[in-house]
Amino acid sequence: MRPRAHHFAPLLLAALLAAGPVRAQLLVNGNFEQGPPIPPENAILAVAPGNPALTGWTVVNGAINIVTDNYWVPLSGQRSVVLSSAGAGAIEQSFATSTGVSYRLTFWLTGEPFSSPTLKHLRVTAGPATQDFTYDVSEAWHWDMHWSQHTLDFTANASSTTLRFASLDASAWGPAVDSAKVELVSLDVPSKSALSMSAVSPDPTLGRASVAFSLKARGHVRLALYDVQGRERARVLDGELEAGPHRAEFDAAQWGGAPGLYLAVLETAGQRFVRRFTVLQ
Repeated sequence: MRPRAHHFAPLLLAALLAAGPVRAQLLVNGNFEQGPPIPPENAILAVAPGNPALTGWTVVNGAINIVTDNYWVPLSGQRSVVLSSAGAGAIEQSFATSTGVSYRLTFWLTGEPFSSPTLKHLRVTAGPATQDFTYDVSEAWHWDMHWSQHTLDFTANASSTTLRFASLDASAWGPAVDSAKVELVSLDVPSKSALSMSAVSPDPTLGRASVAFSLKARGHVRLALYDVQGRERARVLDGELEAGPHRAEFDAAQWGGAPGLYLAVLETAGQRFVRRFTVLQ
């Protein structure tokens, strides 16, 4: 369906200035820079379960390696973490959350260049959410690790949530992570008896993305995407839907979304939800 050629500038301005709470990092030492000094001649520090060398994190299942910039180039700072030392290892951290509130984990992934197998496997668990990720090291070099950004959205189901990064590779060189952060995304509490809308995922996106929402009753739903000038760029939904949970998918490549900031606007039963998201090149 062709989008209407109308503007929504007042909504966009309000959303940019005051849509949702300010995001705050919830993890301790998410960039892995905190911990004991590592002598330059060592470059890599093995950390076994029970060893507190990785500040804020608990090493579980198997030993991991803290890798410094004397070995390869981290995403930022001087350190990153390989989730293995002699075999598959894992790290975890618990942090305070609010039940029913949505959060987003963002992290960067890579692996040891020239190692075998070339495909690394990572399992990430954040409270009730679990997702597996893979990384192919074929393009990585020690001076250019080709770090890849990933996100995982989750809704807390308790007052404390545990985040775990776990290698699924029984080798000395498993997946490596850096610059992990958890931020509050939305205060909306999903419920069958209330209207709610999740954040756009993934965010940022290269094209394909989706948004979930729940309706308290059957009704007309309009979901549209707007650019930074407040112009409608795409109509994702415009019709009757039943009560309950729904998920809408869209592809920025199909509507010519240039890189930048956009708004996903959901309207139904006199209510409006706005979610910001970014399209990458």
